Formats: sequence, structure tokens, C-alpha cells
Amino acid sequence: MMNRDRSFLVTSGLVCSLFVLSLCGCASRWVTTGGPDSPTEGLSIDLLLEGTAQKVVRYQLNGKGQLWFSGGRSVSEGEPSWEGRVNSEKGRAVADAVAKGKWFVDPPTGDGSESQTWTVKAWDSGGRHASFMVYGRAESVDEIYAILNEVSKARFDGFLRELPKPSLDRQLQRDNAVQPAGTTGENREEADGGGS
Repeated sequence: MMNRDRSFLVTSGLVCSLFVLSLCGCASRWVTTGGPDSPTEGLSIDLLLEGTAQKVVRYQLNGKGQLWFSGGRSVSEGEPSWEGRVNSEKGRAVADAVAKGKWFVDPPTGDGSESQTWTVKAWDSGGRHASFMVYGRAESVDEIYAILNEVSKARFDGFLRELPKPSLDRQLQRDNAVQPAGTTGENREEADGGGS
């Protein structure tokens, strides 16, 4: 009987330890102060927006300036849609908005509207942690969301700039390459139903 109780305790302890380690591993994957040259002044934040029309967005930003974005289904799956970086200017702006909003002293609660709900978590380099809900709009949360959306937009615009430019010559080559069988460039108009 004694061996079975001991075995149960050991197994329970191992399962509990693995669970705690898995939780810590998930958070430590991205929460970090980033050192003395941190673009966010050592701040890490997790913003989860649940809005109208099933809008769900999550931004996670750490002290190294690494930014993870998830939208829609990827939020519930726990996988980022993309990863990027925040420069020092944007990182300082985020840290200033957190300080102005007093997140670690008296966090905002929102204007009470039902348009959106924020779940906010933040960690600073001093070891403080804040976890709170915002119902509706709150100036500091809106400001940070706007900054991170600006970073997202710049990333997306950069992606679009890297795409190949449309080319009329290339399109004409494609059109000629997919002509119906038995047609040439000269009698194509007739095959398409055009011409005289």
C-alpha cells in the first residue's frame, strides 16, 4: 500500500512539474526585458482585442523589440501570423503610453462600451507585472494599438513593394502562351469571336 501511495505522489509531482514547466516555457518564449539597449525600455506586453463582428487580434511585444501578430483563427491556435521588429522610436512610444496610462499603478478600465474588450498583460524591467481588462476604449491602449498597427502596415507595405511589378509585356507573353489550340497570333481575334 505504501509503495502505491508513493508511486502516485511521484507521478502526480512529475505531471504537475511538467505542466508548470510548459506554462513557463510558453511565456518565456517571448517575455524578456531585452537588456540595457532595449527599444521598449525593458517592457513586454500582450494585447488581446476581441471586437465586434468576431474581430480577434493579438500583439505580443518584448523588450528586444520582437513583435508577434496573430489575427482571427491564428489567435485561438496560439500561433503568430507573422513576426517582426519594433525600432527604438516605436518602442519608446509604447513605453511612454504605458507610463502615461499608469498600467503598473492604476491600469485603465475603459469607457465601458461593448464595442471591444481588451485583455492586457505587461511586464517591466523592474519585475512588475500588470494584468487587466479594458472594456471599450482607453487612451493608452488605443495609442499602443495604433503604434503596433503602424508597424504592421509598414511591414505589409514593404512586403508589397518586394512583389514583382505588373508588366504589360509579361502579360502579353502569357496571353500568347495560352492561346487556344490551332490559333496563331494573327487569327486569334477570329478564334475569340472577334474580327470580321
